[in-house]
Amino acid sequence: MTVFGLTVNEVMAYAAIANVVSVLLLAFLTTYYAWHAKRQADASHQEVAASKRQADIAQQTLDFLLRQTEQQRQIDLSAVSFNLEAAIHMVDQWQTRMRSDSYPQLPDVIELRPTNFSSSIANAEKFDSIVAGYMGAALLYISEAETSIRVVRGANPALPQSWLAPREKAANALGVARFKLDSARTHLRAFIEDEQHRTLPR
Repeated sequence: MTVFGLTVNEVMAYAAIANVVSVLLLAFLTTYYAWHAKRQADASHQEVAASKRQADIAQQTLDFLLRQTEQQRQIDLSAVSFNLEAAIHMVDQWQTRMRSDSYPQLPDVIELRPTNFSSSIANAEKFDSIVAGYMGAALLYISEAETSIRVVRGANPALPQSWLAPREKAANALGVARFKLDSARTHLRAFIEDEQHRTLPR
């Protein structure tokens, strides 16, 4: 018996060959897709690893910036506290001078506050507006006292009527300035204590 001119044995042989070829082709395709899937998986792992490295770098950068910001904040806070204490000390000295019954001995340079006191007010505003408000008010009275003291220095020591009134005006302004500075110091200390309590581990 023949089929398409081929014997049954030949047909079966060709069918077996076709089966073998199909198996080999299927095995090849399976191997190829497995290899391709592995490449994609490796690429995904690399992308995940790269993303993780970028995230780690970003977190480290953020942590550094936060530490730097906090360090600058502490520096500004310390500067405000230092200049506030310096201003109180200088006002106290000038109050002592203005209490004299006789013509006060005045230095050549009239300075009643630290040179960077104005910038300290701006820094204080970053932390506590009440502290900054008291410091700003103190600065106004200190400036008023400076003006009156310059009038005293330009007056004739032999003529009390020329310097008694401005001296009294300066003394009053210094008293108010001292009160404002002390209020600012009290509020600043309370702010610092509150900061310390909030940063303590619980």
